[in-house]
Amino acid sequence: MLSMTPWVGASAASLAGLLFGLTYVLVVFAVQPLLLRRRTGRSAWLPSLGANRAERTANTLFLTACGLELANPALALAGIRPLGVLPAPVAVAVALSVVLFLSGLILAVLAQNTMGCAWRTGIDPRFTAPLVVHGPFRLVRNPTYTSLLANGVAIALLVPTALAGGAVLVCLLALQIQTRLVEEPHLERLHSRDYHDYAARVGRFLPLVGRCRRTS
Repeated sequence: MLSMTPWVGASAASLAGLLFGLTYVLVVFAVQPLLLRRRTGRSAWLPSLGANRAERTANTLFLTACGLELANPALALAGIRPLGVLPAPVAVAVALSVVLFLSGLILAVLAQNTMGCAWRTGIDPRFTAPLVVHGPFRLVRNPTYTSLLANGVAIALLVPTALAGGAVLVCLLALQIQTRLVEEPHLERLHSRDYHDYAARVGRFLPLVGRCRRTS
């Protein structure tokens, strides 16, 4: 069962977790793509999404992770609470959760705005996207994915169950497949040495973590 102090009830934390998840999905996957289409006339949603096995696998895992992240607080609200796995002082957990949610949401919006018309949900072979290395991309190569993981951890801190931990791990696996097997090979083909140099300097999801080896 979830362990909560009197000032933060289990229901309040679960409701907050559900609102965090729904707000993130609404802003990042609905509002932002709509604004992009209005500004550029181009859709961020590609009909070719999941065109190969790696993309299909990543997409399936990602949708599964999203479902688990939203189901976790929803089940807790319904009184179904799996065994808690992240015992921590509630005040610290709640504060950290709020910080992760807000910073993750801001990071996602900033990253999408920085990419502009280059932002897409998948690979468009007809479009030669520029290599974006400024703004939040100076710190990590995939700031939107960093924000996704931050949002998952934020929900897990509010509703610390085995389901929450599983959701974060599945999301991480999906993003690893998407970046390593789909996006990075595509960027290497498009930008060659420029991308290799960039990937050698900047981490994949965290600063300095997941950098690629320089090629001579």
